[in-house]
Amino acid sequence: MDSIIHIKTNPKLSPKHIEFNKWVQSIEKLREELQREEKKLELFSEYYIKNILPVREAVCQTKLKMATALDDMSEASKLPSATLNDLSLIIPELLSEAFELIIPDEDAKLIFEKWTFTNYDDIVNEVKEEQMEELSDYMRSMGIDFDTSDLDFDDPETIGKIHERMHQAKEQLKEQQANHKASKKKSKKQLAAEEVAALQDEIKNKNLRSVYLSLAKILHPDSETDPELKLEKEEIMKQVTKAYEDKDIITLLVIETQWLKNTEERLANIKEDVAAIYIQLLKEQAKKLRQEKSELRRHPRFQYVADYLADKVDRAMLKMSITQESYEREMRNIQKEISIITTSPRPEVKKFIKKIAKRYEVNPMDDLMHFFNSNRF
Repeated sequence: MDSIIHIKTNPKLSPKHIEFNKWVQSIEKLREELQREEKKLELFSEYYIKNILPVREAVCQTKLKMATALDDMSEASKLPSATLNDLSLIIPELLSEAFELIIPDEDAKLIFEKWTFTNYDDIVNEVKEEQMEELSDYMRSMGIDFDTSDLDFDDPETIGKIHERMHQAKEQLKEQQANHKASKKKSKKQLAAEEVAALQDEIKNKNLRSVYLSLAKILHPDSETDPELKLEKEEIMKQVTKAYEDKDIITLLVIETQWLKNTEERLANIKEDVAAIYIQLLKEQAKKLRQEKSELRRHPRFQYVADYLADKVDRAMLKMSITQESYEREMRNIQKEISIITTSPRPEVKKFIKKIAKRYEVNPMDDLMHFFNSNRF
């Protein structure tokens, strides 16, 4: 709903009152942006999980099927060493790519161990330990004691647990730092800041009820005869009641500027020092909303759509549809390769295996480019 304030028309409003009004409108805008951003990311994630992830999983299953077909072929007849060397390059790569999204059964593990000469479970455990150690080191570097003893990367909810625990640890660190500062002898500046904070709380609590009562009087649905407007007021009053119960003065102020017809007169009657404190509260809320918007993009539930977060909806949906088509095309190509491997004469299969192996050969220039990209200043 558009605000009914016209701040330039009332000469009674001081610069502080006008600034207060502008910050309220900024809060409205930031909240709307946060809601739009979350809806956008939910839309992206829903599309990806519904349309792309199943195709990716199907591709992984097809790569496992191809690795199995190549392993069966190697068992069925004696192959020259050159072909076996090619298979020792192809099969582990296919399996590693397949295991990115699917959990291997015992037969798949045996094939992997046969061609890599390593124990699959040992490798998985080593990777988990490295991930846990890196996570712990990162948190320690931030001065946070982070317990990873009960985390399991096989659990789909682990990423969410890590995100939540990191948030709790950061809050705990802030509290510790605040307690540490409080234990020190306070300067005049710190004492003055505490007085301002105390005054903010006092004004916030004192005005919370008065703002709530004025809104309840204006917005009470029983006083409305128009059915549509009555329904709208019922929904707004739910927000007002919840904000009052949560002691959320910011939300009450935003709703007040949206609904009260005489807001300019009310603003003109607010004392300058009170308006200044309201402005500070609104600035803090604006900072918090910007931070929430930034953190939203890093939330674990949007992990699959990280590449599309900066895009507008139409462009992101187009890019995701292209990605989906790419995976579908890859799956069809692998299925054709499996058909060639399982139905073609053996000499042709050997040549075809040689051709596939070239895809997995390491290019020295790729290593060089990776080195430069990972060591940019």
